[in-house]
Amino acid sequence: MLRDLIKSISRKEWWLLAAVAIFVILLTSAPYFYGWSQTPTGSAYTGLHSLTPGDVHVYYSYLEQARQGHWLFLDLYSSEPQAHLIFNPFWLTVGLLAKLFSLSNFLVFQLARIIFIPFLLFVLYLLSAYFFTNKNWRRLCFIFLTFASGWGAIFSPFLEKNIYRQGWYDWPLDLWAAENNNLLTMLQSPHLILSTALIILVMFFFFFALEHQKIKYSLASGALASLLFSFHPFHIPTLIGIMAVYLVIHFILNKKIHLDYLKHFIIVCALASPPVLYYFYLASFDFFTRFRTAQNICLSPSLWVTLISYGFIFVLALYAIYQLCRRRHWSNRYIFLVVWLIVQFLFLYSPLPWQRRMMQGLQIPMGILAVVGLRYFYQYLRQKISPRQFDFFINNPSLAVIVFLVIFCPSQFFNWVREFSLFQDENYIEQLYPANDKLAAYQWLKLNMNENDVVLSELANGNFIPGLTGRKVFAGHGVETLFFDSKVGEVVWFFKTNTVDDKKQVFLKNNHITHVFFSDKEAELGDFQPAEKSYL
Repeated sequence: MLRDLIKSISRKEWWLLAAVAIFVILLTSAPYFYGWSQTPTGSAYTGLHSLTPGDVHVYYSYLEQARQGHWLFLDLYSSEPQAHLIFNPFWLTVGLLAKLFSLSNFLVFQLARIIFIPFLLFVLYLLSAYFFTNKNWRRLCFIFLTFASGWGAIFSPFLEKNIYRQGWYDWPLDLWAAENNNLLTMLQSPHLILSTALIILVMFFFFFALEHQKIKYSLASGALASLLFSFHPFHIPTLIGIMAVYLVIHFILNKKIHLDYLKHFIIVCALASPPVLYYFYLASFDFFTRFRTAQNICLSPSLWVTLISYGFIFVLALYAIYQLCRRRHWSNRYIFLVVWLIVQFLFLYSPLPWQRRMMQGLQIPMGILAVVGLRYFYQYLRQKISPRQFDFFINNPSLAVIVFLVIFCPSQFFNWVREFSLFQDENYIEQLYPANDKLAAYQWLKLNMNENDVVLSELANGNFIPGLTGRKVFAGHGVETLFFDSKVGEVVWFFKTNTVDDKKQVFLKNNHITHVFFSDKEAELGDFQPAEKSYL
């Protein structure tokens, strides 16, 4: 039972969990603190860093709308008329807390991130305790799930000019995709941290319900799935698919359809259905949702790049599966892990346009199986080498730490070096630290516009404005902005010349644009002179 599982965690293990939580909070907060400490005079730190900087202000735009009293959100990155239809309980709750305690969007974002880190780590340790009764192996599993990553940093020098690389999205995932491993997830965003914990708990309680035939666990799984899907619907097909495939395999192996098992699956699906139906309704009847879904193309890179991104974790997981087959050590727990790994991996290359998003949580079954594989390898070495050599090479904690850092953490070192060096890179200074006069202009927009007004600006400003003001822009985000590619061209066309004013007036009117934002970024696009335009 769950209560017994929690009781099996010793006081030393709780201290380890607390120490790791403090360390991870400090480690993941250090780049943000350093970025803030390096703020140039006359500027302010935006809270951005190297991972998906274009998405952060989308989250801020939801927080800002909640602070301004909206419980249903707009897509502030597109100028077309729209209704308040976006319901996101996660960002709504965080935004209301920001309003209640008068916190900035950046500060409440970071506080939420820090608060959810211990929760995710507790879930990871609970999972480790479930699969390993031995205290040393569960500690090792916990460390693997928390810190391990792939070989992206090792292979990246050889891929820099490789003909197979087709841009940033074919770069190893452990160097830029926060969903790839749990440490990057905890660095990036609170909604990713919570959603990862919920993915684990949904799967854990579902299997617990099957194992113990207790409805309370299937009820918990379904309720948590409903919460997860309400703010992170990318995982609807993966989680339901994993559960369904496991049941089918279980029925085939036992040559019988167990109605009790099917009952728990139906309960989970029923409780998880409200957000599923909500998104199905939006996808069917809301033009904005349909178009944003079509634009939300997050394709997985080439298979070999994905394998590099998991490195030796994947190798050990395969070794574990081989040993389980060879030794016939199969149990329902291991079957469930393997089904989880295979089904979710297949979804990375499914016809769905958000393939890469479904990578989140894949490290969990892969990491646990990797530790299972390591345990088999440990047993093999114990039989093959002398006790003296075994104690020096295998039972040596200091050597084990060094080996773990070298084999499983090179990409993490790479990522953190990049995090700190980014703040010294002149190419990113303006994006990281907008000048105070530009921030004052953003504030003017916030105070003098209403929600139906639209701002035309260069794309970098277009990305910032919604998150800082809660106001709509013509273009500012590759997914959230409808017809993004064509609008990019129209932005450049507008600011490139100082002529064709009759056409530009029609353009402003047809796109419901009420304000033109003009700064050094817009001036760099051409020779447009707004002060000469009487129609402005």
